[in-house]
Amino acid sequence: MKLSDALNKTISDFCNNNFSNATDNHCAHFVCHLLQLDVGYDCKTHKNGSYPGAGLRVQELFAVCPQVGDWGKAPAGMKLVFVTDKSNVDLVAHTMRNVPKKHVGIFSDGFIYHYSNVQRSVVRQTPDEFIARFKAAYGGNQGLFFGTFPPNSTIPGLETGAVPVTPAVAEVRPAPVSPGAPQPTIRQVTVSSGKVDYFASLPGVAEFYVARSTNYESFRGLMQPSSKLTGPRYAVEDFLDEYGALAGLLGVLAASESGGYFNRINTYDRAAFTFGFFQLAAHTPNDNLILLFRRAANENPEFRALFPDLKLIDGVLHRNLGTHQVSLEKSYPRPGHATEKNLKDFMVYLNAQGDLIDDSELSAAARMVHLANSSNAFNRLQVNVAAGITMKKIRDAYSNWYNLNGVSDLICTAIADIHHQGRGSKTDVRNALSSASSQQGKLVALCKIGQASYPERCANLKKSLESAAAKGYLNISVFDKASGLFKPSQGWPV
Repeated sequence: MKLSDALNKTISDFCNNNFSNATDNHCAHFVCHLLQLDVGYDCKTHKNGSYPGAGLRVQELFAVCPQVGDWGKAPAGMKLVFVTDKSNVDLVAHTMRNVPKKHVGIFSDGFIYHYSNVQRSVVRQTPDEFIARFKAAYGGNQGLFFGTFPPNSTIPGLETGAVPVTPAVAEVRPAPVSPGAPQPTIRQVTVSSGKVDYFASLPGVAEFYVARSTNYESFRGLMQPSSKLTGPRYAVEDFLDEYGALAGLLGVLAASESGGYFNRINTYDRAAFTFGFFQLAAHTPNDNLILLFRRAANENPEFRALFPDLKLIDGVLHRNLGTHQVSLEKSYPRPGHATEKNLKDFMVYLNAQGDLIDDSELSAAARMVHLANSSNAFNRLQVNVAAGITMKKIRDAYSNWYNLNGVSDLICTAIADIHHQGRGSKTDVRNALSSASSQQGKLVALCKIGQASYPERCANLKKSLESAAAKGYLNISVFDKASGLFKPSQGWPV
């Protein structure tokens, strides 16, 4: 089929698996059917169909393109074209974040052919018309990116005068790492309880509060009492345009985890070092704090200035020891727990000895607190990492455990909060969901899980859910398994 033959056709003309609801997003779905490309989560799986499947998710299509790059560096010939906010694309890592505002089409002979979810059919536009359309629809700093066709793609027939597909190489270079980390000056003040408050200053930076010493079981470390909390906080309204209902979900979890403080820190338990508004812990491989450090080492200049010995190599966080680089991501069995793995080297880098507070721990804590106090870009990165972690768990775990397709964002938020803290089992959640037929009844049951041990957390969840719904942050969408996103009740835009 030539691309021009697809014009004005609907998705039902391409998909025999009956995934053709007009309120769903079909841009990647159309492209993958045309290319006969089954990649990632597909329509066959989604509808339990009997016909060949086609991928449904834009970011999964982007990830399998052999080469990707900025549109201005695109090679001649037919190719894929992606549009999303420039902050959503990491060309070095060859990834696109899974956010609602992204789209894909196929470029050939001066036109981009793509599926319009508003017009419910295939349309075509010039690249200038295409980017203008999505700047108006999405806002932000939208950019165009090319992708070469993945292996095994069935390439559409050429239009008259079209240029054949040619291989391309995207020229990308990682950002440099600056040498010379500034070391904070630490001041100690003994408080009435016999514990110590730590304050820090950096060159050109006025003194700021870091944390207080505390003991927990066999550990000794840092925490921040509620009376000493200060600094930037997560506000749902700052992220609604970018994340929609997910912004409300993160707000509910952050309210109990950190009070929303971006600089929240603790180093007094087996995780060794936990940081941020979402309380990301250092001990888990490929999850939590290591994900933030990877991204920050690659993307955030202020982080690199404070931690110049850290560098991302082939997607893995390394420490520069002068003569050589060592990975901080080797997984070790947790002593006494054969099935659990921990990032011992990363934990030791941030907190060398769990039974005392040493200079390296204070230095790392002070630099991280200062970073959150001073860098809006770093705090937005915290939010983006937390959003990615949460949606991955909803897509890959919670949705499968509890059949969340079409389920309210309020229910999904309650489930996410329970599992984020770890105060309930899958059986507890299933029992709560089956205990009532109404949404309100299910929420009441979910908010009682773990109540005996965590009464304050359960009460805060109930209060936060009610507040988020009253303000219009939640109860505005449902989880959509096909896209792996929260779907607005009125359907997808554009």
